[in-house]
Amino acid sequence: MPVAEGACPNPFFPLEEGLKLTYRAGSSELTISTRGVTSTSEGLKGLLAVDLKGRSGETEAFCTSEGVRTGLGGLEGTLLSASGMKVEVVSAEGVAVPPAARMVPGSSWKNSLSVKLQPPEGSKMPAGMVLASTFDKEATVLGEEEVTVGAGTFKALKVKNLTTARASRAGAQGRSIESFIWFAPGVGIIKVATGNNTDLELLKVDRPVAVQKAPAKAKKSTKL
Repeated sequence: MPVAEGACPNPFFPLEEGLKLTYRAGSSELTISTRGVTSTSEGLKGLLAVDLKGRSGETEAFCTSEGVRTGLGGLEGTLLSASGMKVEVVSAEGVAVPPAARMVPGSSWKNSLSVKLQPPEGSKMPAGMVLASTFDKEATVLGEEEVTVGAGTFKALKVKNLTTARASRAGAQGRSIESFIWFAPGVGIIKVATGNNTDLELLKVDRPVAVQKAPAKAKKSTKL
């Protein structure tokens, strides 16, 4: 599977200005768009905006030689930003996606996210209630597969995730969930599944059309 040689943009999580990915999430549509992408001394940075069921959220994303990381620890935390909950990040470690050179079968990486969540105004939850949770994830690249989703057929890398969610207190017992993510070069995430259930399926990829400059008109020669 050919991929870009440089660390940034990362082909498996492209920070590309104006890129918009539309997914089916259950009976709803979810969009993730990238904007405000600029170069830094380490690579690239930009904003990931999420829209789901009329709610929106955003987080910063950074691409460096170590991989892609976001202010909310990856896809799961980014989706929390559109949940309607007030999200406070206590700590975030590791990358969401490593450099392309490490996205090979057998490769693995870990990340961790600790957050405090407060219900929105008007919620049925008690006022002032704070939920403190920690998510520890270990991801392993299984191999390449050809995957068909609403947006088409892609050659993608299948990654197994083992995510343990627990309350952020000493001695709290965690619950582990196994899921799978498929990454297509140049697009990013095209599918997420837990067991036999498809959680996310890519429906459409929108990229801004490059503005082509009109050819310069030749100057008319003036005879003396």
